[in-house]
Amino acid sequence: MTGTDNRPLTVLNDNLGNNVIVELRYDKEYRGKLNGYDPHLNLVMEDVKEFIDGEKVREMDKAMVRGDNVVYVSP
Repeated sequence: MTGTDNRPLTVLNDNLGNNVIVELRYDKEYRGKLNGYDPHLNLVMEDVKEFIDGEKVREMDKAMVRGDNVVYVSP
């Protein structure tokens, strides 16, 4: 390591209030602002755009994502 803290929850904490891309199971993706998370990787997001197979299918003011469905989070 280079001295920076790259633990997963620290990376999430550093990106609170920022837009992130959340890849989910079954070729689903959420893009929006990360408002909160817990140790199980449950996420709370706002201004969310949902994509399935790369195509935007809906927009949501708020969404809660169950951590079991998260494949990765990209800042």
